[in-house]
Amino acid sequence: KQWYQRRVRGQLGTMMRLVLLTAAIASCCVATHYDANEEYKDDYDDAWEGETMVEFNHQEHHFVHENVPPTDPVKEQEKDSENYLARLRRDTAEAEETYDDSWMNQMTEDSEEELGYEEMAELLDLAARQETSGAVENPGTNVKYSLGKELEAGDFIEIHGTYVSDAGSFSANLLDGSGNILIHANPRPSSRQTVMNSRHGGWKAEVRCELPSLKSYENFVMRIVLMDEFYKINFDGKPLSKTFPYRNPISTAKDIILWGGYKWNKIVLPGTEKADEYTGLKGFDAKVKGLEEELLKQVAGKSLTEVKSYANSTAGSLVILQWRLMKIIESKSDILEFGDETLDWIISNREALEMFMTSGDVDDDKYQEALKILVKLIQTDPMIKEEPLRLRLAVATALTHSTPVRSMAVSRNYIDWMSMYQTYVKWSQEGLLYQPFFDSTAWHLRYVVGSWQTKEEHIWARENTPEGYDNPTKIGDATHRMISYKLKNDDGTSVHSGAPYYYYLPVTLKSIHEIGGVCGAISKFAAGMCHAYGVPATPVGQPGHCAYIWIRNGNWVLGNDVSGWGKSSTHGGIQYTWMRPAYYFRVMNEAQKNLDGYRLSEKMRIASMMADPEDQFQILEEATTECPHNFAVWVDLEKAIKEPTLQKEIVQNALLPVVLAQREKEAQVSDIALEKDAKSECFGDTAFRLTDKTGGTAYCKQETGDFEVDLEKPSTVQGVKFQWWGWSKAAEYDVYAMSEDGTYVLVKTQKDERVEGWFNHWSYLDGWDMKTTKIKVDMRKGKLDPWWKTVYFGIRIFSVIGVSHDILDDVSKGKPVTANAGSSDPASLVDAVNTTTWSGNSEESWFEIDLKRICSLDDIELFWANGAKPENVKVTYKVGSGLETQASAVDPFDKVPLEMDCGTTVRVEMSGGDHVLEGVKACGVEYSAKDILKMKVNQAYEDYYYVRTHLVNAIDSMMYED
Repeated sequence: KQWYQRRVRGQLGTMMRLVLLTAAIASCCVATHYDANEEYKDDYDDAWEGETMVEFNHQEHHFVHENVPPTDPVKEQEKDSENYLARLRRDTAEAEETYDDSWMNQMTEDSEEELGYEEMAELLDLAARQETSGAVENPGTNVKYSLGKELEAGDFIEIHGTYVSDAGSFSANLLDGSGNILIHANPRPSSRQTVMNSRHGGWKAEVRCELPSLKSYENFVMRIVLMDEFYKINFDGKPLSKTFPYRNPISTAKDIILWGGYKWNKIVLPGTEKADEYTGLKGFDAKVKGLEEELLKQVAGKSLTEVKSYANSTAGSLVILQWRLMKIIESKSDILEFGDETLDWIISNREALEMFMTSGDVDDDKYQEALKILVKLIQTDPMIKEEPLRLRLAVATALTHSTPVRSMAVSRNYIDWMSMYQTYVKWSQEGLLYQPFFDSTAWHLRYVVGSWQTKEEHIWARENTPEGYDNPTKIGDATHRMISYKLKNDDGTSVHSGAPYYYYLPVTLKSIHEIGGVCGAISKFAAGMCHAYGVPATPVGQPGHCAYIWIRNGNWVLGNDVSGWGKSSTHGGIQYTWMRPAYYFRVMNEAQKNLDGYRLSEKMRIASMMADPEDQFQILEEATTECPHNFAVWVDLEKAIKEPTLQKEIVQNALLPVVLAQREKEAQVSDIALEKDAKSECFGDTAFRLTDKTGGTAYCKQETGDFEVDLEKPSTVQGVKFQWWGWSKAAEYDVYAMSEDGTYVLVKTQKDERVEGWFNHWSYLDGWDMKTTKIKVDMRKGKLDPWWKTVYFGIRIFSVIGVSHDILDDVSKGKPVTANAGSSDPASLVDAVNTTTWSGNSEESWFEIDLKRICSLDDIELFWANGAKPENVKVTYKVGSGLETQASAVDPFDKVPLEMDCGTTVRVEMSGGDHVLEGVKACGVEYSAKDILKMKVNQAYEDYYYVRTHLVNAIDSMMYED
């Protein structure tokens, strides 16, 4: 009563504060809407000044209106696309469209007035207390019931009730003797959330997770299970995805109190029986521990060859992947209930388990949920065990729908995963799907069965596909023929109004086709059209925009693109692997093309977790060789190289093959300007596009201009070729080459060029004899582009064809030297000072230079003092702990050729004669471990600029010294 009176007295003040707050929010919303739209407009305009033109050229030819000369005939479909982009730019400038993705999160917030935390605590303090034990029938609300025992791990409490929709949320609270709330479990059906918290001297941080949907007057059972260090909640037998740690000893709990206007049927209080979840977890823990011990036995202390062989065997594959799967499930305080025939088949069949564990990441690690779906699919369709396509489709369905997939037509509905699987099986048999469906791995198929559309919508899509787009290379473009870009519907309602724009109809493919939409509708429609034919596709987010990606000719391509791959990210409601940027789809696609290598690489990565810390690097490095596109391995490799006990020889042994492969590649004729530093005042921030591989264009808005490309090494140039943008070509230009002495020499002019084409044309120049370190091009008499009338020179790519040559240096200077006992100071051998000498002082003398890094050695020079020299000299070298190679040393032993072989140590042995030296110099090229790792990244990710840049930056920041 006292609480109620205080609550009523506060209502007027609360209502006034709400009125003022509403007015303030309304004012802020207007300002924020204006500011946000202005910001978006600026972003959009900036994009069109640079990035947008570039990416349109690179990705979608039917979008490239700036890439088609005004006098060229254009196909009707290209006109439509051009008009669409023109409308997109014009309408955005006029209406300042912003992309709204709110439909994916249309879970209503709590509509009822929730009882405040402090008010709840106050109410609980006033509650009466009853001594109880066992079960309480028809318990009352706001009554403290004693627990009847000291709580311990394994105990559980069951609350049986009937949901009453107009009663709002409810909570179960465990209190200690002082009234502190140790457990506050607060399901909120209206927002489909469960809130967990505790109160001890004030409320602490919440943990929120999902809540299964409830129907009014439907019975439910909420079960609170006490584990060793946390509690978990099961709702109608289904565990919630999150647990809550004890913040105070659970043994101090005395009472339980229920709050909320529900019909309470029963409370089952803790007794002597332990929860199945607890005892089951203990048994499951023992199973996980057994697998871990087996994995340790097979991996810890073993050689790289043995670990790789084990990971590639059936027995090893099963142990590694079972351990990984169960470890993830265990971390979520869940278990696998062994004994089910279907589940046992999944985890004991190599192909099924490998596919399940190497088909992309799962949101929130919901592998348990995925397994349950897969079990039900197999039980419904036993042919999954026999047919590879059905297995791939079933695994894809299970992984994707582990988190329920929302329908775009009616966002409160979820897609029926069983129907999705069965429908695609049926359509595959009826010949309704395109070849990409049959070529897809389980990972690819996740972006088919994860469709936001129902089978009825897909049937409509096939029945209404425009002629000419009904094939696997054009279906992704059909959206531009089928959707009208409209900021307002035909009745003038803005797209930003949400449901009214579509006349409160379900937002089906048919509705979008008939009513129209903006970027989101166009891109999601495109994905739905692809899914109708089994072609993988998904919408992606861009700044203020929605685009999409789809599989065409085996690769992901961008559609409805404004900002390119670099600014594209996975759309909300879509699962992704590794990281959110959309270009990781392309990397995973490459990994899936090398499926056997990817699976072995991933198993080696997992196995490395059980290896000795000093051995993890070589296992992971070899895993990057098996599948360079397994991004997760690179992440783990970065951690492994920081291990203090890691021996340098292991790193050197592992990285030697990379150096050898790089040197072989450098000996071949190639584009030696690729990814090299390009500088230019007139090209400004776009200068890097002269030599990069993003497909972008460098723009110069001055009537004259120049640029310089640093080739980094002396190079033999066999030819130069560059592609101009549009017709913005220099009518006159001069090409200068810098010699090794740093002097620029004029080597070519436009008079020497051979031109192909008249638009986006290529210029070809023959090479020259002089070794060149830099190239500079001076341009004159540019031609304005026909669209913006601002660009005089545009260059898509500047290529220099030739061979780079090594820059040799003294790689032994200042390096550590050891020598035979009794010799003088060996450091004097590599101090580069002629006045010091070293004496062997023995009939048989030797010294060994630790080069610290892998070096490609040209020769070793021996500077004998006053003509004194031995009768015999033996020179050997090796990499890390590898085998020694002996060089051919002949009298007078002044210079011993090493043929550019690789070594990390050089050893010189002498006998007979005098052993006195003024110094030693080993000439060659040295490579740091970081340099070598970057070589490997550059080799593997040559076509993936953004991932390559990410990894190179990560390597540069590694805490490792050779």
